[in-house]
Amino acid sequence: MRHICVLVEGQTEEIVVRDVLNPQLGDDVWLTPVILKTSRPAGGTAGRGGVSAWQKIERDLRLLLRNPSYHRVTTLIDYYGLPQGAPGMDDLPGGTPHTCVEHVERAIHRALDDNPRFIPNLVLHETETWVFAAANELGKLLGKPKVAVELRKQVERAGGPELVNGGRETAPSKRILALCPGYRKTHDGPRAIEAYGLAALRRDCLHLDTWVLRVLEA
Repeated sequence: MRHICVLVEGQTEEIVVRDVLNPQLGDDVWLTPVILKTSRPAGGTAGRGGVSAWQKIERDLRLLLRNPSYHRVTTLIDYYGLPQGAPGMDDLPGGTPHTCVEHVERAIHRALDDNPRFIPNLVLHETETWVFAAANELGKLLGKPKVAVELRKQVERAGGPELVNGGRETAPSKRILALCPGYRKTHDGPRAIEAYGLAALRRDCLHLDTWVLRVLEA
C-alpha cells in the first residue's frame, strides 16, 4: 500500500479525506490528512487550519517532504482565497478557471524544486464545489429540496460545479450559506459528498478527477 500525505486546509478537508476519499479510493492507496499549521508560537500549541500566507504552506510542505515514510505528498487546498504571494498568482494567464489553476499548480511545483514526490493540487474553486455537485444529497440531508433545486440551477448556469466562481461574495460556500444559513460546513458538506460518492464527483469535476488519477498512478 502506498502511503500518501495530504496537506489540507482545515477540518472539512480532513473529514473528506477520512470519510470520502480513503474508503472509496481502493486498497492500494492510503491518504493521511495533515492540517496546515497557521502559527507556531514558542512553547505553545500550533494553530491549525486556514491559509494566510504562502510561506506557511511552503514550510509545511517542505517538512512533510522530508518524511521518508510518505510515498508522495499532495495538497487539498482551495484555489479560492489562495494568498496573492503564492507562486503563479501574480501572472495568471487568460482563459478558463481550469487553465488558471493548472498554471498555479505548476508554479507551486517549481517552487518546491519540482520534487518528484510532490503532487500539487488546488480545489477549483473550493471544497464546497463538491457539495454543489452533491446538491440532491444535501437537499435530502437538510430536508430542504428547494436548496437542491437552486444549487442545481446555479451549476447549470455556471457550466459545471467547478465553474461556480471564486468571488468574495459568490464563492460556493458563500452561496450555500446564503441559501441555508444553518448549513454546517464540517458536517453537512462532507456527509452530502459521501452520499454522492467519489465516482460521481469525478464524473462531474474534471480537475478533481485529474488529481485522483495522479494519486492512483503515483
